[in-house]
Amino acid sequence: MKKLAFILLLFVAHLVCANDGAYYVSGNQLIPVYETDIAVTKEILSIQKLSNGFVRIVVNYEFFNPKSPKIVEVGFEARSPSGDVDGTPIKGRHPNITEFTVNMNGQDLPYLVAIVEDSLYYKNGKFVEKTLAEALKSIDNANEVNFNYVYHFKANFKQGLNKITHTYLFQLSSSVEMEYELPYILSAAKRWANRQIDDFTLKIDMGSFADFYIQNSFFDTAADWKIEGTGKKEFIGKKAKDGFSLTDNTTHFWLREGTLLFQKKNFAPKGEINLFCLQFFGTNPFNAKDKLPLQIGAVEQYITGAEDEAALKILRNLPFARRGYLFKTPDIQQYYEKMDWYMPNPSYQADLSKLTKIEQDWLKKINK
Repeated sequence: MKKLAFILLLFVAHLVCANDGAYYVSGNQLIPVYETDIAVTKEILSIQKLSNGFVRIVVNYEFFNPKSPKIVEVGFEARSPSGDVDGTPIKGRHPNITEFTVNMNGQDLPYLVAIVEDSLYYKNGKFVEKTLAEALKSIDNANEVNFNYVYHFKANFKQGLNKITHTYLFQLSSSVEMEYELPYILSAAKRWANRQIDDFTLKIDMGSFADFYIQNSFFDTAADWKIEGTGKKEFIGKKAKDGFSLTDNTTHFWLREGTLLFQKKNFAPKGEINLFCLQFFGTNPFNAKDKLPLQIGAVEQYITGAEDEAALKILRNLPFARRGYLFKTPDIQQYYEKMDWYMPNPSYQADLSKLTKIEQDWLKKINK
């Protein structure tokens, strides 16, 4: 049985904006730098936003090895967190990655975590890595770290079809401008023999009443996405006449419920996933000319009152507008029809008991 090892050179792209945000980690593919035989024939990537600020990643791979069995050293790379965060390793592992697992052909695989200084961390069949003590000593007074992580394992590829399921949780980044940001590296998949994913599926579940953008980096138009559930989508071109806008060249999604689905054959991604939700900056006190977002949690900290009774009525009805209620009061109906996210649902009947706790707390706050 032939044993091969590959240097993993591509670290996750990472945005750093001084200390105006918390940048934790990006998702990443399982990568060898060079593989002439083994091809990625299928990948199903599932991304699920959890309620605790983490994202669950589940990746189901199918690889085809046309030749003799061999062992390949495979790795998952992650940069250390930066910005206004604590970058200290936890038990020698990335502080913002948990529940890391790898299962190959029905068997759970053990893995190791190497703390490395740069991309040239694999030489002469060994990892050039720091000890945990050395890593801790290198963290400066400003809590800045100069090392990264490689989660690596030995994959025994039999001849023919091989299946790998890879799972982990990672913490969403945030900043002054973004409520959350979810970056994920796709292009590393081109390092396998076929330089593409023959059959690629991406499933994204950001929860109910989600409002977010995805950069048009690996797809062409909003039509490339299927909404499985109730939602809307809109392509956004160049909006900023002078300078740069975060939403330039993105597709805007509003999902009342359900998931997004992207599927592509012979997928050789030219760009990465950059999914983000913008912070909402409301007015206080609120008036009937101001806009409201789809996410109630984003509004709560900015809007604590209203200028008049008309504004109060609009605020009280936000939970029902999110579900598409058709209002009998013309002014309220006309107001919500102007919201980009409003999706009329003639069959919906308002029911206070079926609102979420956040929505019920919202109504108590407004009605004080």
